[in-house]
Amino acid sequence: MSDPLRVLLLTSKLSPAAGGLAVSVPGLAYSIDPLPDMEMHVMGTQDPGNPTAAKSWGPRVQAFGVMGPQALQFAPQMSPAMTALAPDLIDVQGLWTFPSLANLRYARASHIPYVVTPRGMLDPWALKNSALKKKIAGRAFESAHLRGAYCLRATAEMEAEHFREMGLINPIAVVPNGLNLPDLAPRTERDTRSVLFLSRIHPKKGVEYLLRTWVALQAEFPGWEVIIAGIDENGHESELKTMVQERRIPRVRFVGEKHGAAKEQQYRDADLFVLPTHAENFGLVVAEALAQETPVITTRNAPWQGLETHGCGWWIDLEQSRLTETMREAMSRPAAELAAMGQRGRAWVRRDFSMTQVAQKMRSVYLWAAGRDRRPEFVHE
Repeated sequence: MSDPLRVLLLTSKLSPAAGGLAVSVPGLAYSIDPLPDMEMHVMGTQDPGNPTAAKSWGPRVQAFGVMGPQALQFAPQMSPAMTALAPDLIDVQGLWTFPSLANLRYARASHIPYVVTPRGMLDPWALKNSALKKKIAGRAFESAHLRGAYCLRATAEMEAEHFREMGLINPIAVVPNGLNLPDLAPRTERDTRSVLFLSRIHPKKGVEYLLRTWVALQAEFPGWEVIIAGIDENGHESELKTMVQERRIPRVRFVGEKHGAAKEQQYRDADLFVLPTHAENFGLVVAEALAQETPVITTRNAPWQGLETHGCGWWIDLEQSRLTETMREAMSRPAAELAAMGQRGRAWVRRDFSMTQVAQKMRSVYLWAAGRDRRPEFVHE
């Protein structure tokens, strides 16, 4: 009987501030670890504002302090810890920071294979942000790091296309993010219906589109409100609050970060979830909303065309007039009709995005990359 395959999930900040990573990486680690022949480890950096958050990221976690600017995520203790652990395979989650460089050096020294999961960081919109930093990092280590990967993981075909557009010729495993389908709590009794945005509060997410649409619609829908939830990033929340105050936009509530049961209840109590995003490699919040039976409006910049084919939402161009028309249509529908759409969405998530399925697929990718099994059929050469 062979030893378990020791897999290291290597990333940067082990914190709720990591957004979707803070859900999908722990979910992957905990779901794969009990499977036959697998031993999962997580390494990353400490969030100085929340150092204990790292404990929940997996069954075996190591978090390291950062020296210098947080943007670089330079953690000098990471490299010797990798050597001491001696993993059989590494899956790097995210790009452009020190963990990529640490992995590149370790892989060259140890000759072990590795997988890279870019997490949307090769999306054309994302590449335009902090472009100089990424250009420098690309030349210094990230381009070589990507080219040397045994396999790249994309969470949707759209993301895989971005890899090929960049000239990357590695095999690509297309495996969506997954989630553990939560039990449904009762909806909170309330007089006001609501449109919810819940994600990182960042310009990429397009919250200003939602607010401008609400300016146009609020008089038509006096029984509705807009709720904005999530972690503020780089002060963007204060910019949005200023917009609300200066334009005197009524019935907009900022409710801050939501985690665990409180986040699930926030989705559950909403009548409609809106993510007017500029770019998503997957958009886990869409799956989370559908899992709580809340229909979704999102843009064609996220890989959720199935919202329309499964009858649980709208997939639209990111245009102000189009968002306004779509929200008007959605908010005009009876509550029972929106509820039925949400039920179809939950059934779709259960069928196609359960963490159990994702864990089995990633286990097969890891075994193949480590030379212990054949190539899975969902890996594109």
